[in-house]
Amino acid sequence: MSVLLFHFGVPGLGGGYIGVDVFFVISGFLITNIIVDEVLSTSGFSFRNFYSRRIRRIVPALLATLAATTLLALLSLTPADLVAYGRSLAASAASVSNLLFWSESGYFDAASQTKPLLHTWSLSVEEQFYLFWPALIYLCFRWFGRKGLLGGIIVAGLLSYLANHLVASHQHVGYKASLFFLPQYRVFEFAIGATGCFLQGKLPSSRRLHDLMMAAGLALVVHSIATLREGIVFPYANAIAPCVGTLLIILARESTVVGVLFTNRVSVWIGKISYSLYLTHWPVVVFIAQYLPTADWGIRFAFMALLSLASAVILHYYVEVRFRHAGPSTETRRIVGKAVTAAATLCVLGAVILTSDGMTWRYRLFTPGTLPGSTTLLAISSAAAQGTPAAQAADESVVRPFTPLSSTEIDAGKGRRFTYLPAACHIESLQDRNQCFMDRPVQVLIFGNSHEPDAYNAFHHIFGKDERVNLISFGTVNNCDMKLTATSVSSNTPELACDQRFKVLNDPAFVRQLDIVVYNTHMGFDEVARNLWETMALLLKKNPSLRLVAIGSYLQTSAECSSLYNKYRTYDACKSEEFVNYWAPDERARSPIPEVKTLDYLYISKYELFCTDNRMDTCATFANGEPAFYDQHHLSLGFAEYMGDRIVELHRRDLADLGFPVPTQAH
Repeated sequence: MSVLLFHFGVPGLGGGYIGVDVFFVISGFLITNIIVDEVLSTSGFSFRNFYSRRIRRIVPALLATLAATTLLALLSLTPADLVAYGRSLAASAASVSNLLFWSESGYFDAASQTKPLLHTWSLSVEEQFYLFWPALIYLCFRWFGRKGLLGGIIVAGLLSYLANHLVASHQHVGYKASLFFLPQYRVFEFAIGATGCFLQGKLPSSRRLHDLMMAAGLALVVHSIATLREGIVFPYANAIAPCVGTLLIILARESTVVGVLFTNRVSVWIGKISYSLYLTHWPVVVFIAQYLPTADWGIRFAFMALLSLASAVILHYYVEVRFRHAGPSTETRRIVGKAVTAAATLCVLGAVILTSDGMTWRYRLFTPGTLPGSTTLLAISSAAAQGTPAAQAADESVVRPFTPLSSTEIDAGKGRRFTYLPAACHIESLQDRNQCFMDRPVQVLIFGNSHEPDAYNAFHHIFGKDERVNLISFGTVNNCDMKLTATSVSSNTPELACDQRFKVLNDPAFVRQLDIVVYNTHMGFDEVARNLWETMALLLKKNPSLRLVAIGSYLQTSAECSSLYNKYRTYDACKSEEFVNYWAPDERARSPIPEVKTLDYLYISKYELFCTDNRMDTCATFANGEPAFYDQHHLSLGFAEYMGDRIVELHRRDLADLGFPVPTQAH
């Protein structure tokens, strides 16, 4: 239940996602009990019977959920999200969705709200666990006898936890996602549950002891739910408490609390439908977010709870129960055969959706994800008719006929941000005389996070053909584990050449060659950017004549701008208060970073460049044939070049004062 309430957005449950870990412990206990009982009673093990039971237990309800979710996805998702859904459908049907989501992005990122099958990752982990766990236990019994069973489980758990430790210590790029999604780093949780099989018969039957175990177990689980947060390294040492707590609860069978909490009618019934409830709840959350994006949380919670429960009841009684208890072996074979065929069919359907380019033809029939006469749709349409775009940024989305952006167009637009970077001068390749012109009189370092390319595109638009200027791309600080002292900055991360790039940045000889640093970072004046400002202060110590340009942030939306455009038929949706979740025209004044106040730099406000009087409804969201951003905040190439034009218009003299050549016009 903690997972459901966490996904429903109930306050105070920041660690509600550990419900999955609780489930892994319970699964490890139950499955190991089944395997050990058969191995000890028969001195053998029927893998065929085991897997047929698992298929009957898990697959029919899962496939029914996938089929129903696919229908809703066709009605609800915008082209890019639908293509991504096709990929996840095939992966979920093949029980490898955890590998897919690991390769994409984090469990907690904003894009999760457009992934109706994200929750299937845990089922894939469980199914992958089933592939090797029976064989491990059986082989331990064959090789080492009865005494080898517990030893094998403990060794497997310790090896898994050791792997977690090594990954968490090394901190390679994407290591958090690896720990979260990959099965080898979850085995220790299953193993903790599995040890309960060997402890349950050895504990005294003292009610007081069991009450203490229950109290301790509940305390560990509840404390974890209340104190853990999204985005942390998990599972690691922080997973031990909820997993051990779950094991204590399992073993405390004689506790008086068991009857009160777990064996009453409501708890028993919820337990029976829990699998179906888990399957249905996340698609409900996603589709409620699609159709009621601006509704009050209380309204959305009511819809999510009621629809999740209703769909779970239907799924449980009409699918799960029907297929779980099969009759003769011939019927079992028939059910398994049909399940495999259905899974293969859904894989093919996922591939078809993946290659459909988002089925933009749907827009001739309806607008996916909107209800006819939607208040939000009407309000944005009105704003599109009356909006006041910033000077020179004619909002073509208002005057041209609506044509949905296909998935291919969106991907191409996102990719165009990096058009000029392959031929750029990169900080780790300064010796490349074909791309780095270190003898030019003006040496400019472009520095920042994932928004660094936006500044590069803007200044390339202004000075890219100016033979007096050499633009050097740092390559973003993202995924680099920065280490900052009073005299140096470095990174030990070998991936993405982080270590090499920071080594050059820390070289006083290189810093003395620089004339100007252009800093561009999303939320670049917020606390998250403190180390970047401290880095620029360090650069100034190494080269006091260095000049700084700091470009501010712009809009950030709760959904991708391209999706908002496809859904509401205007780019004005990307500046609607209903969907903008970051807006900081006062970013300098409110910044908690001392260097923001003490360093001398040219501040370029995107709000001044693109908006009138810092009013959100006047901000430009379309220029040079492209939206301000295809995703949630990274500027498109066309809009970044428009930023270059606006910088020249408003800051021509300032650029010259910094030492830039006087720009005649942007290229």
